[in-house]
Amino acid sequence: MKVIVTGSEGFIGKHLCERLEKEGHTVVGLDRNSGQEALYFEVGDAEFAIHLAAWADVRASINDPKGYWENNVVTTTIIQKACADNNIPLLYASSSCIHDWHLSPYGMSKKVNEETAKENQCGLRFTTVFGEGARDTMLIGRLVNNTAKYATNHIRDFVHVDDVVDVMLLLMSKDPSTWDPAYDVGTGLGYEVSYLANEICGYDLPVQQGDECEAQDNTANINRLNVAGWSKAKIDVTKYLKEKIGK
Repeated sequence: MKVIVTGSEGFIGKHLCERLEKEGHTVVGLDRNSGQEALYFEVGDAEFAIHLAAWADVRASINDPKGYWENNVVTTTIIQKACADNNIPLLYASSSCIHDWHLSPYGMSKKVNEETAKENQCGLRFTTVFGEGARDTMLIGRLVNNTAKYATNHIRDFVHVDDVVDVMLLLMSKDPSTWDPAYDVGTGLGYEVSYLANEICGYDLPVQQGDECEAQDNTANINRLNVAGWSKAKIDVTKYLKEKIGK
C-alpha cells in the first residue's frame, strides 16, 4: 500500500515510517525539515494517509495561539478535505487534551480537527508518548537524564511509541467505515509524575503545582480500542525508567 505520512521526520513519524516500510508499504514522507510542508499536501496515487505534522506544546500555545491555529487547524482542514475528495482513508493526530480542550489553544486546535473530520477519518488522541528518539526536554527524557528540577502531581498515561505505532497499524488493517471518529491512544493506566520521579527513579524532587493550561489527568479510556482489537500496551513506563537509570 502507498501511504502518505506527514511529520515523517518527527518522533512518532520516524518510528511509523520504519515500521510501514518493514511491512512492505511504500511511504511518501512529508516533513518541513526536508522542505516538504504538509500545507502543500497532494494525494496523488496514495491509498492511505496519516497526518502527524502538528505543533504539540500545550504551554507554548498560550503565547502563540495564531500560530497553533494556522499550523494545526488550517493545514489539517486542507488534508481532511483532500483525502475526502479522493476517497483516501485518513488517520490524524489528535490529543488527550481534547478532553479539556478549553484550557489551551493547542487543545482547541485538536477539538476543531475532530469537528472538521469527515467520513473514513479518525482522530488519534495520543496521551504522553515516550521512547527512543523523543526530545530530551520531555518529561521521561529529563527523568532518565536526571535533569528534572521538580515534579507535579499530574496524572499521566505514558505510552511507548512502539505501542502507538501498533495502534496505527491495527486501525490501518480495519475497514475505515468501522472506525470510531476518534480513539484514546494510551495504556489506560495513569501515574502521578511525582511518583515516577521520586519513587520509581529514586530522586527527591520538590513537588510543585502544574500550569493551569494542563489537564490534571490524561489517562486514556481504551475501551474503544479494545473493541477494535487492541489488547494492551507492551511497554510499561515504570519498567522502562528502571532499565534506563539502572535500578
